[in-house]
Amino acid sequence: MTILTVFIVLMALGAFGVLGLGQVVWEREEVQRIADLAAKAAASDIDNAPQGFQAARDYAERNGLDTATDEITINCNVRGTDTLLPANACGRSVLVRVDRNVPAAFLGTKPVFAVAEATVTPVISGLVGTNLLSANLNGGALSPLLAQIGVKLNLNVIGFPELLGSDLQVDLQQLAQSLGVVGSDSALDLNALLNESVSARELFTAAIDTAGYNGPSLGSMNDPVLNQEFSLGDIFSADQAIAANIPGASVRLGNLAFAATLSAASLLPASTLQVNLGDTVRLTILEPPQLFVAVKSDDAGAILASAKSEQIRLTTKLNGVVDLAVTIGGGEVDIRDIECRLPQSSSAVSSDVRSSAVNVVLDIPSLPSLGGLLGPGVDPAPIPASLSVQSASSIRFEGYPDPTLEGRYSFEAQQGLPNLLSQINLGVSLLNPILTVLGVNSPVNVALGLVGGRLDGLLDLLGLGVNEVVVQVDNMDCFNTAVLTR
Repeated sequence: MTILTVFIVLMALGAFGVLGLGQVVWEREEVQRIADLAAKAAASDIDNAPQGFQAARDYAERNGLDTATDEITINCNVRGTDTLLPANACGRSVLVRVDRNVPAAFLGTKPVFAVAEATVTPVISGLVGTNLLSANLNGGALSPLLAQIGVKLNLNVIGFPELLGSDLQVDLQQLAQSLGVVGSDSALDLNALLNESVSARELFTAAIDTAGYNGPSLGSMNDPVLNQEFSLGDIFSADQAIAANIPGASVRLGNLAFAATLSAASLLPASTLQVNLGDTVRLTILEPPQLFVAVKSDDAGAILASAKSEQIRLTTKLNGVVDLAVTIGGGEVDIRDIECRLPQSSSAVSSDVRSSAVNVVLDIPSLPSLGGLLGPGVDPAPIPASLSVQSASSIRFEGYPDPTLEGRYSFEAQQGLPNLLSQINLGVSLLNPILTVLGVNSPVNVALGLVGGRLDGLLDLLGLGVNEVVVQVDNMDCFNTAVLTR
């Protein structure tokens, strides 16, 4: 009986010890959970650091913090370190510590603590284009350009406009997982996504599945061009130095479809895309538009992301004898800063905008070189005209996108299309006397008379603004936070 009693006592003591240790472990995990939640809440409200992060403290209490037994401290810190900062110099990182005294059976009261760091990382995403972007992403009728692209790529013309107009968000982490770039339980590696080569068909399918799009079907999408691969870096742009892991980034399904469509169309032969506007117009996609993903940086002078708009060449033959070629669209936007303020509707994006040069060339292939006849260095065949590259700094796009914020900056003013037409008309005026001397009359003269009106109508019908850059912000998450448990 004595031996049995001793054995039972020892077993009881062991059981109590296990229960006590289990209580300590459980409480430690509970304290860590509270610290993580408080850190996330404090980072999301980092502008209120001088007020002591009261909202984060209240949030911790509602999620298990016992003010009678627990102590919580919240400080601003240098990200990734234990160096604390004064509240009036708070950057983007907070450090939270929660202490608790745990009654652990006969083991007595055991202190446990947990430390968590949270960094607020505002992230923004969108697409850069010309006003062709605006004309085709509102769920309306397609422009002649995109209508032809849809036909040539065997995209169902009924479902195509609805897809381009879709406001559904495509989470980039889920997209990367669907494309097999990262594992099903892995975080987004944007660098790996940018370096991935995919076909337009694969990208369409993955994006539609990720967004949960349930609009009209685009059919089988088995056109050979849709199966040609291109690098996602061609249509995505991000600062790869900080892009390894960006949680919460997403893009608009319609904008992704727009970029993928023009990227696929850039693989088509130059003679494939044709629109009949009186004379047959051939369209060549020189460069697809780019989606951008930008994350706010501690460096006030840093460029967060740079993205280009689409660039298109249009060629036509007037009256069968005069070639007219226009290279239009194109531009670049540097995302300079993300300003996040409460309420979030007061937030803004600061950008630098540059337009590409618009070039027009008028040529009569059958006409011999006329160099020297009008003086040194003057050769009116072919006749060039252009609008130079222009830029503007610190352009602000105000407001929170719900669902899409669109900002546009036009360099056309009074010097755009009229200036372009006047240059062409001047060249035609110089060319006419030479044609008269050479005895060249109709149909060349008739074709030359069509140039001004045809150029004007060509740009108008295709919905292309001269030297106009459009920025559409798909998603702005000012309170995107990453929590590091220590």
